[in-house]
Amino acid sequence: MPFGRRAVGRNSAGSAGGRSERDWSDAQRLRYWWQAERSLLLRTLTAVPPDQVNEPLAEGAWSPKGVAAHRLFWEAEERAAIEDHLGGVFPSLLDFPTRRIESTNAAAVASLGDRRLSALIRALEDLRGRTATLVERISDADLNTQGNSARILLGVALEHDREHRRELESRFGPTSQGE
Repeated sequence: MPFGRRAVGRNSAGSAGGRSERDWSDAQRLRYWWQAERSLLLRTLTAVPPDQVNEPLAEGAWSPKGVAAHRLFWEAEERAAIEDHLGGVFPSLLDFPTRRIESTNAAAVASLGDRRLSALIRALEDLRGRTATLVERISDADLNTQGNSARILLGVALEHDREHRRELESRFGPTSQGE
């Protein structure tokens, strides 16, 4: 099953085989925006000026390299959760204790912080390709069902990427959405 614009049979953000976006199923909409935000975040990270790679995005915030390390860690967790879902097991990631998020984030960024941004981006692209292969196996019924763990996982992942993309864009300017 293709992703992005091909997933909904469209060539632009406003058309899907003659149907407008509001006529798409939740599964179509979720797959499209999940893939779009993933691509935009990678494009935004790739466009970071080399002299800004290690500079915090704001006071007390991560650097672009830290954002990439952070998303690489969570992408692996999201992939494992999708594997759980496909195996019929409730993903433990959805029960992750919120009190541990900050310390987990700090440990993830610290453990990957010695890698170059370009290496983190390549690793993230590779892992995301493998995650996309798993997402292809999620049924439309699962993604169309409120409260379904796969629907929640993809929704959280796309919002997570969107949050960090916007954070980067607030510092470096908007990312082109062209393909």
